[in-house]
Amino acid sequence: MNGLSLIIPAHNSGRVIENSLYRYYEAFSKKFKYFEMIVICNDCIDNTVSICKNLEKKLPIRTIEIPQRGKGYALIHGFNEARFDIMGFLDADNPFDLKKISVMIDRLDRVHIAIVSKYLKGNKKRQESISRRLVSLASSVVSKFFFNLPFADTQAGAKFFRKEVWDKINKNQKEFICKGFDWDIEFLYRVRKNRFRVLEMYISVAYGKFSTFRLKYLPGILKRLLKLRFLR
Repeated sequence: MNGLSLIIPAHNSGRVIENSLYRYYEAFSKKFKYFEMIVICNDCIDNTVSICKNLEKKLPIRTIEIPQRGKGYALIHGFNEARFDIMGFLDADNPFDLKKISVMIDRLDRVHIAIVSKYLKGNKKRQESISRRLVSLASSVVSKFFFNLPFADTQAGAKFFRKEVWDKINKNQKEFICKGFDWDIEFLYRVRKNRFRVLEMYISVAYGKFSTFRLKYLPGILKRLLKLRFLR
């Protein structure tokens, strides 16, 4: 595991992105011989792009602008640009303990994919806004009943895997249907369909973190998931 490509989807993340990028660099640049951060600025109208481009002089960052708004669009574009054998993504607001994320990445010597769960079984403590909690619960129900996914949390913004996984589920299969916040469900569905081994690791999320999710996105998410369900 000499190289890590870290994708950071960033929609109007100007007020949080700079600190996060420095934290990510501190956490992973010494751990990996080769390390790159690919920031995908999707439909940004704030100063996210200028902040990231200025940081390219100091950090191993590639800043890419795309016109489409949506987490899935950003991640698909970012993973297709990734150069190293281990790839993954973290949100622009650095919501997780990076030491624990590092431990999770180390587990890729035993499994193909490692993902974070924000929810510990039996723990009913809420760590998110009501809107994010609502979409997480809805996603959990849909993922279990429609796609038979056994995961406690499909939506956490931290997933890492080997390049071979991406090559197989993306380049050798049909285009993704889900390109918004629902992308994680389709990704995990494809992962299970190809029989890759998945580790789900509980890591609590920091309170009050930045979010671009809005309840108005729910109808589109449900429409795409239904399409995936009946076209799979």
